[in-house]
Amino acid sequence: MIAPNVRLGIIVFSLGLVVSLAGCTGKSPKSDFYTLGTTPAAGPAAQLSADMAIAVGPVTIPAELDRKQIITRDSDNRINVAELSRWAGPLQDNITAVLTANLALRLGTDKVAPHYRESLFPFTHQVVLHVNRFDGHPEGEVLLDVTWSVKQKGKSAPLIVRHSEIRKPVATPDYTGLVAAKSSALADISLQIAEAFINLAP
Repeated sequence: MIAPNVRLGIIVFSLGLVVSLAGCTGKSPKSDFYTLGTTPAAGPAAQLSADMAIAVGPVTIPAELDRKQIITRDSDNRINVAELSRWAGPLQDNITAVLTANLALRLGTDKVAPHYRESLFPFTHQVVLHVNRFDGHPEGEVLLDVTWSVKQKGKSAPLIVRHSEIRKPVATPDYTGLVAAKSSALADISLQIAEAFINLAP
């Protein structure tokens, strides 16, 4: 038989534990979600040749970026994972969508689509991108290091292979500024790719 004072102690401890657990679960930090945006780079838009249609992708990204959390970098050998600052969707898909929209705007055509949308219209060319680095720091700059190529349908050898490195300063020292700088970097690489397609036109 449990003595009354012991029983009372057990009840008090149990109530305290319940209250403590309720407080922990009821005050969990709120996550912020971000998405890259379409930001056409400065420069005159050019009309794509009427007989050209572009597939964008595949786009590959480093394994450390393939996660929900936004990655920042302190140095070449150290990254940070922002548990409460996250991408609204898969980063790889977001990059592909932004590049597609940017290229359509820069080239003045609707015949630009992600590579997995072949049912929309037959593609004549494809741009493939391998992202080597796409990170930065809210109090510094963003680095986009990417190798990309342009292929013509039916030909195994690429028409163009290039390596591009783009740096963009972060305007505000927060994740909103970081994501905006990333969007600006994608705008610049979109312009480089658009210019390559214009030069390919007959």
